[in-house]
Amino acid sequence: MQIQPNADTIQSRIENALNLIYKKPIRINYAGRTDAGVHALSQYIDFLTPSFNIEKNNLLKALNSVLPHDIRILSIDYKDNDFHSRYSAVYRDYTYLIYNKRLENPFFYRYSWHIPYKLDIDLMKNVKHIFEGTKDFEFVANEDKEKNCTRNVHFLRIKKVGSFVIIHIRANGFLRGMVRNIVGSLVVSNKNTLKISDSENIIRFKREFKLFKAPPNGLFLTKVKY
Repeated sequence: MQIQPNADTIQSRIENALNLIYKKPIRINYAGRTDAGVHALSQYIDFLTPSFNIEKNNLLKALNSVLPHDIRILSIDYKDNDFHSRYSAVYRDYTYLIYNKRLENPFFYRYSWHIPYKLDIDLMKNVKHIFEGTKDFEFVANEDKEKNCTRNVHFLRIKKVGSFVIIHIRANGFLRGMVRNIVGSLVVSNKNTLKISDSENIIRFKREFKLFKAPPNGLFLTKVKY
């Protein structure tokens, strides 16, 4: 979602559309940072409007008329100046889709991770408790060591629906690479690479296991609660 040097991002597309409408540079804040290839079904943004306001429905129509067809603004509202799409959020939900069939489906490859061998859902559920609760998630994040990596994962749910394995995770906040590393760890547990002791010692877990990051195309930001 965020601006990247010399990259065509969703943020840059929206800001360019706002610049065109308001005839001045506008920077946006966003609810959740998404890497290239990650999707957002429920992204929120905010920005400071210029000295004049445009009626909400007119602004909605204007933005969608200049944005590409794969980016859509669904609704617009005016908030107090202290509202921030990222810092005002209570929690966020991410959903990850795995297409779990021997042959890849050409219609799903952009929006799911194809895994050709059968995943053991019960085994994945036995591992998921490591990633739930309030703890230091530096062991599944790609963040600077100085950053506070304590987060509260409210729950992590795994289910099989047809040919898809769906992983749903809710937390008060997420770190860079956190969801993709968690999903990768759950998948690797099927290969008996992930060894979990009864002590649930996260420090030992971090030292003995090299995390595997799931690809971005199966990840969706699905809900932001304010």
